[in-house]
Amino acid sequence: RRELPDGGARPNAAQFKQLVVSALRELHGEVGAALPVDVLTYEEKTLTAILRVISSGLVKLWSALTLLGFYQNRRCAFRVLQTSPFLLALSGNSRELVL
Repeated sequence: RRELPDGGARPNAAQFKQLVVSALRELHGEVGAALPVDVLTYEEKTLTAILRVISSGLVKLWSALTLLGFYQNRRCAFRVLQTSPFLLALSGNSRELVL
């Protein structure tokens, strides 16, 4: 999830993808920018996305997003809410499951 503490423009899905690629490029160079990252879902209202990356690229992606501090000259931060090797596990929170 992306957070904008001082408000500002909310990127659409294409801009969000470009932001992820530029964060990878900034920290890891062209090799990082070539990392295959897919935006599976993106909610502009909540600035929440589900990203898919190969397991060997997780650390690169996570570090690039964590260290990114600005978007369009405004402060921003990414917060990783959940990771999983299985997409189905991201569909719900097992701790909130009512039996």
